[in-house]
Amino acid sequence: MVPVAAYATPTSRPETQVLPVLQVAEVEAPAWLDSSHYLYRLDYRDPEALRYYGDARWAAAPAQMLRAAAVTSLEQSGDWQAVLTRGEAKKRFRLELRLQNFMLNFSGPDSGQAELAYTATLVDTQSFSVVAQREFLQRVPLRQIGPQGGAAAMAEATAASMAQLRSWAAAAARQSLAQVR
Repeated sequence: MVPVAAYATPTSRPETQVLPVLQVAEVEAPAWLDSSHYLYRLDYRDPEALRYYGDARWAAAPAQMLRAAAVTSLEQSGDWQAVLTRGEAKKRFRLELRLQNFMLNFSGPDSGQAELAYTATLVDTQSFSVVAQREFLQRVPLRQIGPQGGAAAMAEATAASMAQLRSWAAAAARQSLAQVR
């Protein structure tokens, strides 16, 4: 009889060191993204003009939604001792996000995409130094034109981006800690 322990299940996770406490700072965003307006751009007609749906709004300002998604994703990863949003608890790393884009871009009357773009910076709070920085850009085609289709595409873009952010932040923190030893 073969011992069951000889086989790893597909959902098993390799043993890794749990990372110290991470704080996720308030997300910085340009003023035009500082409301719950549901923005879009008609690239085929007037690419410079920002428009918004009069009858649809986001649940919160995009910066708030991005931070909430990041915190949830990082907490669920199990990589960190704790993921904080505020307070004076002892933290080793701080994650700063700067939002550049969170809108729908229409390339034609019946086609477009959701675009999420931001820069992430991981800071070591003990040495006050930048550990790593990366630009994230996620574009997802609209399967349905209009606010509902845009919300679905933006949710998909956010989920994909959070998976990338989660892996990047953990790898950067582990590399930083390995260099200290």
